[in-house]
Amino acid sequence: MWLSLALSLAHADTHVPMFVKDPQYTKAPFEGMERLYVDPATTVAQVKPLAARPTGERVLDQPGTGKLVFTNPLNQWAELTVNGVKLGTIGPFATCNLEGFGAGWYQVDAWVTTGLTRHFAVEVK
Repeated sequence: MWLSLALSLAHADTHVPMFVKDPQYTKAPFEGMERLYVDPATTVAQVKPLAARPTGERVLDQPGTGKLVFTNPLNQWAELTVNGVKLGTIGPFATCNLEGFGAGWYQVDAWVTTGLTRHFAVEVK
């Protein structure tokens, strides 16, 4: 009995796909958002990089070239704001790729319905 259990575990597929991108999420140029409140073309023209790195948590995402990459670390939906401009809603653990942003630092805020707002410093290359 134990031998059959050990053999079945040894041959089991340990790769579990998690957080598969929802096909209903927004497409490029603002990819990965659940709901979008703004027009990407006018928003990119309106939001400029900050002069210095803002205070806030460091993100684990690698800086994108010409795009702002952000993964929601929360297990709930969050309203995403970049440099004070509310962009839309991002899903739990979802990653968004916001194209067209200039190189520099951006203040990204994730607000959840409990009233918590987490602040992040995100770099674009």
